[in-house]
Order: sequence, then structure tokens, then C-alpha cells
Amino acid sequence: MTLGSKIRGGTGNSTGGRAMFVLRGTVVTMRPDGQVLPGGAVYVGDDGLIAAVTPIDAIPAGFENAVQLAAGGLIYPGLIDLHNHLMYNSLPLWTEPARKKPWTSHNQWGSAPTYSSQISQPARLLGAAAGRALLRYVETRAIVGGTTSIQGNPRGAVPPDNDLIRNVDSEKLGTHDDFIRVSTLVADSKEALAPYAAAVAAGRGFIAHSAEGSDPKLRSEFQLLEAVDVVKPQLVAIHGGALNADDFAAMKAGNSTLVWSPFSNLWLYGATADVRAAHAAGVRLCLGSDWGPSGTRSVLWELKVADLWNKTQSVFTDEELVRMLTSNPGDALSGVWPTPLGRLERGALADLIVVRRTDPDFYRSLIVAREVDIRLAVVGGRARYGVPSLMNTLAPAATRIRTGKLSRFIDYGDSSVTFATVLADLEKVRQDPVGASVRAEATFTALAAAAPGAFSPNATSSLPADSFVLLPDMPAPELDDQFRRRGPVGATPPAVTVPPPEPLVTGSAWFDAVDANPFHQGLLSGLRAYA
Repeated sequence: MTLGSKIRGGTGNSTGGRAMFVLRGTVVTMRPDGQVLPGGAVYVGDDGLIAAVTPIDAIPAGFENAVQLAAGGLIYPGLIDLHNHLMYNSLPLWTEPARKKPWTSHNQWGSAPTYSSQISQPARLLGAAAGRALLRYVETRAIVGGTTSIQGNPRGAVPPDNDLIRNVDSEKLGTHDDFIRVSTLVADSKEALAPYAAAVAAGRGFIAHSAEGSDPKLRSEFQLLEAVDVVKPQLVAIHGGALNADDFAAMKAGNSTLVWSPFSNLWLYGATADVRAAHAAGVRLCLGSDWGPSGTRSVLWELKVADLWNKTQSVFTDEELVRMLTSNPGDALSGVWPTPLGRLERGALADLIVVRRTDPDFYRSLIVAREVDIRLAVVGGRARYGVPSLMNTLAPAATRIRTGKLSRFIDYGDSSVTFATVLADLEKVRQDPVGASVRAEATFTALAAAAPGAFSPNATSSLPADSFVLLPDMPAPELDDQFRRRGPVGATPPAVTVPPPEPLVTGSAWFDAVDANPFHQGLLSGLRAYA
């Protein structure tokens, strides 16, 4: 078996695996020279890699009998969301009713009166009682928006390689290597950062939250990263809301990456990172949609937030905005992964999307695209999601998914799984949270015996391979005293209310919720114009 054929689970599965195919249309390569190829073609090999992009490359051998399809839209690299917290993405937007002014630090809102009941507790119960369904739901939400790679795995169970999209934190690319380390809760000492510094010194990637908020004192978090010598090409710093020109100069000198999440920043803090200064310093910028309680549906909508901000500031070209979720995060990951991505070029991972053209400009067309404009999503050479005319040929065992006016086909890698079964599993928890809590407690008790220490807040070890329990990677204040009292705790209190999963498609109810939050001073209300 070749390396390529091992990527994302190989070919021996119930949906038939990969097949060589050729996708013809206008190819937006996202190469450094900005090549766009009208009448081009992307040759996708059965090893999960791009074999050629014509007319740049010669037509490769072996494709004489390959399926050839008209894309029916613009072909882009798959979108890469480099900042998320997947466990929480079934939840609605959140505001603290008692809060009348924006927060200034990420250290504040986790102790808000309604945070535990509205965010932490329902997410923990879903992760414990229906972890596999929850992960499939949030990955579905991502791929509906054109995302093919996403950062932000929950702690606990490691997603199987044949799930829907790439999970950046745990992607092995057909090897046994752990390419990337992640720190969600900010490490506050050199001792706490020592394992990450050792990983960076060994060439591993490091994704770290840093300086989230508007308080200038938060700069000390980035300065600590400098002190332990991890501000290098492997560093991906998330948020950077309090950073200034000196910090961005240091990031540029280290060739590090900054992930910008403007919606979440404006939602919580009423301000966002000084990306004008970061851009002026030459820092590589990427986009991340963060999480359901303070973020967008997908990175496709985060691109629109960046566009709204840019309309008031005139810092970026449309091409530069599109690079923030294609070639820029691809470059950041390609520095530590053995196979490149983020561009349509020979030898890269065959992660791509087809988007209906809605604007004469190739980049503008992606910026204004909505979920209904995503015609196809291919991950590692496998068609995972798309319109019937493409999926019937590329993934004949895929099942239909309907949400509102959206009708597509989706391939979960298991013919017994449909979007309806995913929702049904989540609904069982919602309808009987007490019973789900009892089952979760029994599961946690058994797993605690099998993997001592796995549930402590700072644990980095995975659970046993035959379990699929997701654990919080964000503050869980309701657990603090319980952990100190008696060790691992699994059950969510019976009074927890689990809201129904948010719709996959961004719509009027979400826009109404956006309008109701004054912290962003109306800027985010402009998103309704993209619907």
C-alpha cells in the first residue's frame, strides 16, 4: 500500500473508496503566481493526491479510462479552518444577559453565570453520551460550508481516519507520527510550556491560543512563547487580539502564523486583532471560525466577516482574503506535514471544492458564496459531499441530506450512517438528559479504571481505542470542585438543558441573534447582506 492510499483510511471501505477521476472547469490554483486556468482540469489519483493540473502539467499516464466530469463551477483548494472547538458547534450563539459591556480577556467569560449551563454542560453531555454523532454533526456543518480540513479536535477520542474531513490536530497522513501539538488553555509558565518547546525543537508544529482579548497585559502570553523559543515556523498563534507591531515583527522574524477569528473577537470583546499591523509586518495570516457560541457557521462565513472588516479598512485584496483559508494555512501546515495542501498543484493532497460562480472575479466569487453554492467537496481524493450530478458518479453509495432549500449527497464512509441517524442520536440525549447522564457516568467510571488520569483537566493522553468519548477543551467551571474532591467526573447534572442542534445553513434566526448583541457596534449585522 502506498503512502497516498493510506491517507484518510485507504480504499477498503463500504463506500468503495477512491477512484481516479478528472474534474474539468476553471481552476483557481492559489499558487504563488495566482494562476487561474479557464478550461483547466485537475487529475485526482487513487492515492489521494493531485496527479496533475492541466494545462500546466503534462497529462499523466493511467488516466485513459478515468471518469471525466464537468465541475459546473470554479475549482478551488478545499477550505482550511485553522481555529475551532468542534465539541461546541451544535450550540447557538451565546451572550451573558448580565454583561453590559464587552469582555477584555479570555479569562473572564468562562466564569459568567450562564456559561456553564448554556455551553459547558450541554456540550459535555453530548460529548459523553453521543460523541461520535456529535463529531459527525459538526463535521457536516463544516463541509457544507466547503471546509475540508479543520483544527480543534475535542480531547478524548481520536477521530477515525475515514471520518468526513481532515482533523488537523490528529491527522497522521498514513503514518504513525503526531505532527502537531495543541494548547487550547493558555500555558502560564515556562514549565507548562516545556513539552511544547521540546516538540517544536524536534520539528513538530505548535498551535497555541495567545493574547485573546483587548487587554494589553495579555501580551505577556506571547512574550512567554518568545521566552521558551517557540516563535518559529512551526508556531500557529490563535487570536493575538492584544498584540502590537513589536510582537508582529517577532512573528515575522520567526516566520510564524497568526490565525484571525474576527467574528468571535468582535462578539466577545468588541475589537479584534490589529491585522493591519500584522499584514504590514508580513505575518502569514489565516482565518478560523472559532466555535458555535461566539463564531460563524463555517470558515466560509468567517471570510465574509473579514470582508466586512476590510471594507472599512481597505487593507487586503480579495485574493489575499481568499489565501487566508487556502494557501496560507496550507503553507503553515505543509511546514510540518509530509504532504503539501492549500494549493491545486501536482503532488498536493487532493482536497478541493467546486463553487458555483456568482461573480465575474474569481476571488470575489468565493467571498460571496453561500452554502447553496458549494457543489462538491473532495477530501484526500474522495468525494464526500456535493450535488447529485457529481456525487452519483463519484460516490454512488452516498446518502441524501436535506436542510431547508439545500439538497445534497454526503458520504460518511459508512453506508449505515446518514444525516438523519446522526440527528437521531443527538436527539436521544436532548430528550432524555437524565438517562444520558446516567449512561455517561457509567462510561466514565469504566474508562477511568482503564485509563487512570485521562479525565484530569491537564491530561494529554487519549482514551482507550474502543471508546468514543469527547472531553471539553474549553473552561468547564462546574467540574473544578468535583475534580479536586473525587477525581474524574462524567455525569452532567440532570438539570442540564440540551438545545436542538443549530441548522447547518446560515439563516435569518442566526442573523437576528447577531443583531441583538451590541458589542460589535453593528459591524457584524452586515453579514445579512451576503445571504
